[in-house]
Amino acid sequence: MARPCKRVIATVIVLTFIASALSLPAQTLLLTDSAYSSVLQRMKTFGVMLPQGYDTARRYPVLYLLHGWGGGYQDWSSKTRLQDYISWYDIIVVMPDGENSWYVNSAVNPLGRYEDYVATELPALVASRYAADTSKQAIAGLSMGGYGAVLLGMKYSARYGVIGSFSGALTMPRDLRVREGWNRAAKGNNGDFALPSLQEAFGKENSPAREKESVFTALHTVSAFDSARKQHLPYVYLATGIQDPLSHIVPGNREFRDSLYAAKVRYEYHETPGKHSWGYWNDALRAFLPRMMELTGWK
Repeated sequence: MARPCKRVIATVIVLTFIASALSLPAQTLLLTDSAYSSVLQRMKTFGVMLPQGYDTARRYPVLYLLHGWGGGYQDWSSKTRLQDYISWYDIIVVMPDGENSWYVNSAVNPLGRYEDYVATELPALVASRYAADTSKQAIAGLSMGGYGAVLLGMKYSARYGVIGSFSGALTMPRDLRVREGWNRAAKGNNGDFALPSLQEAFGKENSPAREKESVFTALHTVSAFDSARKQHLPYVYLATGIQDPLSHIVPGNREFRDSLYAAKVRYEYHETPGKHSWGYWNDALRAFLPRMMELTGWK
């Protein structure tokens, strides 16, 4: 019996591989993009996740995901199953690099305009490069990013349909010094390991920026809206792990929940088992995404 030639075998293997690849479902596409920021006056890199079957003839809703203190734009895509979870939905996910800025315009550094970058400049850039529907946006984040999502979501309430905060550090601008829980999480650093970023973001203890950049101040501003306008405010989704070792996280989230209730702003609040960890944030993200889609009615 004649043996098949190696070329025929190789051709069969290649054709089989191609047929198998064509039978696989389309996948989301993770990109790393960058552009010069005029407000920060330097190049900035950010992550973008495009939905499966991405079509430039369409326009897609956009979710902005903000990282926490000490993190970066790659955190959400590398430390959670975001790419798996998002494959169910036709949305674009944008992951900015907020450094340790607390997502505010710095009280002391004229070039630290991260509020302007994340809330205004970056969305305009995304709309110019991708098939983004700027009328359909949501913003969410963890820890420092949870604070940033709530603050920016309230300040620019007309731009977002939903705000999501997971373990949000919602009361940090009040205090100059780092609270006890942060010390335990420092893992060998001194007790003021986050202090430089707090001082750059909010200034000294008597700085007016500490009140100006409070999520409670932002909520008070929008809560003055009449009932008709309140119906168009972003829906606020708060989630926190009940075993969070940072002592201010759970009390701060409860306080903000009570403030939302008093202001008659639409919200939901979740306390579930979990710590200040990626295991908890992965689970929180998985629960949040379908709820966000349900609330917004995005297809």
